[in-house]
Amino acid sequence: MTTPPTPFRKGLRVESVTLVHTSGEMDTYAFNTAGLSVLSGVRNSSKTTTLKAIDYCLGNRDSPTEALKAAVADEYVEVSIELTLDGTPTEIRRSLQYGRQNKVVLDGDEFPVGEFSDRILHKLGWPILSIPKGIQATTATELTPLTFRSVLRHIYRNEDSWTQFADKEQEFLRRAVISYLLGFAPTRYSNHDFELAAAQRRLAQAQAAEREVHDSTDRAVAAVCENLHLPTPRSEQQVNSIRTDLRAELDAVVRQRSQLTSEVEQLVAGRRQEGDAGAVGYDATLSQQYEHATQSLTSSAETVAGLEQVLTAHKQSHNTVRAEIARMERLLASVDIFDSLPVRLCPACEQKIDIHREHPEGTCYVCTQPVTEDQRRRRGELEKRSLAAEADDLQEVIARTSRDLDQAKADHRHAQSTHQDIARQLNVDRAARLAPFMARLEEMAAQTAALEQKLMALPAIEQMLTRKTAATQTCQAAQDRLNQLKRQLDETPTTGRTPIDRCALFADRMNEFLNRHRDDVWVAGNVAISADDLTFYVGTRPWNQVLGAEARVLFFLAYSRALLFLARDLGDDCPYPGLLMLDNPFQQGIASDVVHEVLRDIADAAQATGAQVISTQAVAVSLLAPGVEQIIMPSTYIGEPES
Repeated sequence: MTTPPTPFRKGLRVESVTLVHTSGEMDTYAFNTAGLSVLSGVRNSSKTTTLKAIDYCLGNRDSPTEALKAAVADEYVEVSIELTLDGTPTEIRRSLQYGRQNKVVLDGDEFPVGEFSDRILHKLGWPILSIPKGIQATTATELTPLTFRSVLRHIYRNEDSWTQFADKEQEFLRRAVISYLLGFAPTRYSNHDFELAAAQRRLAQAQAAEREVHDSTDRAVAAVCENLHLPTPRSEQQVNSIRTDLRAELDAVVRQRSQLTSEVEQLVAGRRQEGDAGAVGYDATLSQQYEHATQSLTSSAETVAGLEQVLTAHKQSHNTVRAEIARMERLLASVDIFDSLPVRLCPACEQKIDIHREHPEGTCYVCTQPVTEDQRRRRGELEKRSLAAEADDLQEVIARTSRDLDQAKADHRHAQSTHQDIARQLNVDRAARLAPFMARLEEMAAQTAALEQKLMALPAIEQMLTRKTAATQTCQAAQDRLNQLKRQLDETPTTGRTPIDRCALFADRMNEFLNRHRDDVWVAGNVAISADDLTFYVGTRPWNQVLGAEARVLFFLAYSRALLFLARDLGDDCPYPGLLMLDNPFQQGIASDVVHEVLRDIADAAQATGAQVISTQAVAVSLLAPGVEQIIMPSTYIGEPES
């Protein structure tokens, strides 16, 4: 017997969930994919844990302890779900073991949990959008992704979100999710408004920068030009024109200066006409005299230096001779000393010697050998007289050299004085000849320096003007981008139902449900939805200002039920979840029979639309409605409390 093919069902359908124990045993729970499945059982029987396991497989980025509680994370090593995504069978597995907790295995393909949102949105065929991170797109400064997890928080209503749209959800995200579910988020969050506002801010910043740059640049350029006596340019072309004029003027001054310098050089070099040679007061021999004086000064300086060296050498020689004479005098004195010194001990055998012992005359009283007369003093006196004569000669030479040196120094001073006088006369003569040219040369030098300073200032002026040009170009680019975005906004086609119509159809579905419960819990007015800011009104006031705790629970049950009809009411242009998970709808003191009636209503809606609803409750009840399946949780665990 062949198994009939599973009918195509749009959106998500959870076929089963499996929890793998550390021992290897597995707990598997299968669900009704087109109706209501109720998980019932006593406290701590894994009802909420089962829903949390499904949520964990669907991209929860918390740790297993945060997502499933510590007792569950310690008990199991892996959780997985079998589901269909737009009719395609899919398996998702998450490991609870350390090191692989941030991974998701989708149909055997493992990847980081951070990539899960884009992958599942792609498989579901839902649009991947970025939304302004702020209530007003015109004031938001950045975009943030609208993730699958943000949508899941509206179809998985956990125990903490029965009095609000989603637990800890910001207002800009709530509006984005509702517009996403109602099918007009791609149009609303095409981000033309955000880009338009950003372009307007960029344009305002560029205009402010342009004004500041223009003002500061104009002031700086005007100050520089005023100090240098330049015309004030307003553009780079005017700077180039000023540069051309300055270079032409500088070239003319340089030519004039070169011509005048050539004339001066000819005059200084003595290239004069014959008629000028006999000019009154001009001595043509000054140059030759100056040359001879220079030679004489150099020669005298060399003579002085040579004599000083000779004198120093003679003085050193005289000092050396005097030292030799002193040495000879000490030698002669030592002869007399040793002559009278008696010998008492033989230096060879150390025997005592008596100077009065008998010995032949003319012999040594020690060894009795003949002795001659001592000639040492006579030779010393002779050497001393010779050294004294040499010292006298050196003294005479030193005196003569000193006289020659004094005369040479006097000659040097005279040559130096003569040289200075001739140089002074020559300078006076040259100054007299160059006087007519000096004022003009100095004027040309000043003109050249001023022109060169002006030319050196032009690159800085160009750079300042370039800042103005760049600021203007940036401002113009921002203006062009703003105009382009405005044209795109005007040309954006509007097709399909309007946001107002979509909000009205969704509100009608909620009122259809709430009207059946006006006699028990719902005593407020009808629900209306503002298409502009997606505020839910009850009567004439926002829902959170009117409804108490019990009514809020019924309000969100109506909201959840209306999600089941999205595909039927709005067609294929909305991302249809096809799945609801309601954790413990017995909230805020609502009577159990009311909740049971509501669940039967939701079960009928699920069967009519082919959607899947999974709910939990503490005790088993007989709902006795088609399409309702009760799953009695078979076991309990000791751990953290669970509803």
